[in-house]
Amino acid sequence: MYTYQTENSVGQRVSALVLGPVVGLFYVICMPFMAIATIVTLMAGKVTGGLLSMMRNLATFAWRPSEAYLSGKKRRKKGNR
Repeated sequence: MYTYQTENSVGQRVSALVLGPVVGLFYVICMPFMAIATIVTLMAGKVTGGLLSMMRNLATFAWRPSEAYLSGKKRRKKGNR
């Protein structure tokens, strides 16, 4: 059976005790920037999606036989106006 050995030195405990608040303070300082970046990313996605949707409605590449106009215009006889 394997055993797990840990070395409990005083230096590790002190460093964990000191680094905990420092890392927490760094996280609290960075939170507003993370929120702003998230909002900007979501808004850019919505705007891009809206523009792509509008462009998709403008440019259709579907085949519509009723709108092909292959029969041409009806020609009038020269005598009738």
